Amino acid sequence: MVGEKPNVASKLAQALGNYSIEENHGVKNYIVETDDEKIIIAPAVGHIFNLEQTSEGWDYPVFEVDWAPTFETSDSADYMKKYYRNLRDQCEKADEYINACDFDLEGSVIGDRVIKELGTTDESRIRRMKFSTLTPSDLEEAFDNLEDFDKGMTEAGLTRHILDFYYGINVSRALMQAVRENDRYKTLSTGRVQGPALNFLAEREREIQEFEPDPYWEIFLHNSEFRAKFHDDGDERIWEEEVADGIFSEIEGEDEAEVSNIKINNYSHKPPVPFNLTGLQKEASSQFNINPKTTQSIAQDLYEDSLISYPRTESQKLPPKIGYKNILNKLKNQENYTEKAKKVLKKDKSDNLYTKQGKKEDDAHPAIYPTGQNPGNLSKNERKVYDLIVKRFFAVFGKPAKRQSLTMTLEVNGYTFNAKSKVTKKRNWFDLYDPYVKVEEAELPELEEGEKLPVDEFEQAEKETQPPRRFSQTSIVSELEKRNLGTKATRAQVVDRLYDREFIKDDPIVVTDLGLTIAETLEEYSPEIVSEELTREFEERMESIKNQEESKEEALERARDELGETLRNFKEQEKEIGAKLVRAIDKYRDQKRKLGPCDRDDCDGTLQIIRTDNGRFVGCTEYDDCENTYPLPNNGEVTSQGEICDECGTPKIHVSRKSGNNYEMCIDPDCSTKDDW
Repeated sequence: MVGEKPNVASKLAQALGNYSIEENHGVKNYIVETDDEKIIIAPAVGHIFNLEQTSEGWDYPVFEVDWAPTFETSDSADYMKKYYRNLRDQCEKADEYINACDFDLEGSVIGDRVIKELGTTDESRIRRMKFSTLTPSDLEEAFDNLEDFDKGMTEAGLTRHILDFYYGINVSRALMQAVRENDRYKTLSTGRVQGPALNFLAEREREIQEFEPDPYWEIFLHNSEFRAKFHDDGDERIWEEEVADGIFSEIEGEDEAEVSNIKINNYSHKPPVPFNLTGLQKEASSQFNINPKTTQSIAQDLYEDSLISYPRTESQKLPPKIGYKNILNKLKNQENYTEKAKKVLKKDKSDNLYTKQGKKEDDAHPAIYPTGQNPGNLSKNERKVYDLIVKRFFAVFGKPAKRQSLTMTLEVNGYTFNAKSKVTKKRNWFDLYDPYVKVEEAELPELEEGEKLPVDEFEQAEKETQPPRRFSQTSIVSELEKRNLGTKATRAQVVDRLYDREFIKDDPIVVTDLGLTIAETLEEYSPEIVSEELTREFEERMESIKNQEESKEEALERARDELGETLRNFKEQEKEIGAKLVRAIDKYRDQKRKLGPCDRDDCDGTLQIIRTDNGRFVGCTEYDDCENTYPLPNNGEVTSQGEICDECGTPKIHVSRKSGNNYEMCIDPDCSTKDDW
């Protein structure tokens, strides 16, 4: 039996009964013996095997690939060697094989490669465990109901890996080779999902850069208890200054308004749907400002600690077979959740337990839910995410909250103003999800139509239309899901790779000049690589492979044909493409290094970041004549802010740190802005 990680192998052993431990190459194997059989549970550590190029050279296209031990293809994977050797020894003596890795494409590939590379290719000797939590009861049930080899899921997973290798290595190599032809070096990359993701981020960036704001005016009526906004036929904006001035002049001296209409709407606010991975990432960002990649990592840790179900799921549904009542009774025994669990269980006596279900499904796993197992020592962020998951689980059982909206229309000299409020009349599921409920609560005074009330003042405000909003790290993951690009497991990684390559920066996301040039270059010379339609088509093909309606070979052959033609066209224009990329690389490096004009009165130089064997500092480009220097922080990546400090006149920098908060500062250590540091 192959477990995906050592701690998972340990949980499998604990679930299957009495076991002993045997070490081999420094790796623990768990031995469970019965009257009929001896089960050896051996751990992997993720992908023990990975793809590598089998042909010689650094040219492209490359389609000759094969599976090899990961420690042979990656310098950072030497720790895998002992696990590989142990799995080899165990597989050689086995009669039957069980893939007990996570039940998804990745888990199928991990187990399949171990078994087929080190054990057998006879699929009739391979069984599959299917489970959604690492609790003893679920693992025991999964072992008692082993399924046949999951051929469709495995073939789909293998196809995805090979396709990602084809696109990733070939297009990235083409970009880097084009740059090298022009005597530059820069690590550039793109991929089957990364290309389209960067492309639509670049489209949004261009929209923002090209956006020209339109002015408009709004007029407000201020009362001591509320504010009302002018509107005309539903439009609250006035697009001509002369019109706004005219209206304002007619009402400015008035000191009272008449209530002409009161509209009350009672409505239900439905409970939220259960979390899938994207939903959890979105809520963790909103509530705690935790980025999607970190949330995914935390959720995986909680899963491996048996505290929640499998997190990499698309599903927003919780089937009754997970045992609602059993989970709630376990949560009731946890001090922090006793009262909320009791409230939900009390509902069972009158209405029966049912949950709000979402639309999205996943044939491998349900939505994310707590197992009810008692958490031990959790980190601060683990505790936050766990609490969020538990309270969302409670909330989906709740009754709709009762809300009321009120719109009050006021008239002044024939002009109308609207004041709006929303209040909660009956909290219901809000109580189960506290403190994570975010709804507007604003109450207007009790008034009647025809009643007059005093006006404190009128306000006329000039505003501008705003450009499209930038994507955040969380909203881009949601957008990738909406566009059916990537998978629940890879979307956050795709975004992270764009940051690593310096194609994007900050949060909300800004596409760098380098990222814009990469996107423009690919769109101009290789539009297929940034095509969402092509990427979605391959996703659909993988679904067909999973359902065994199409073969892996057919999908790969088509990919080789299409990508081969794209790369041939790219190579014909390699020098031209490279020249364009080099200009962008040089410009971006200058932007990062050069901070602004030298602040010495007698110097026309530019202050820039200088790196030496002893560290880094800020110096002047006219260093032969100007000895102006400033120190830089020892830690973090430093980039120019493109701004000058109002106090001292030196350039401002942005410092990005892997741990701790990012910050901005001017480079003068004696500036008064640092007096309280």
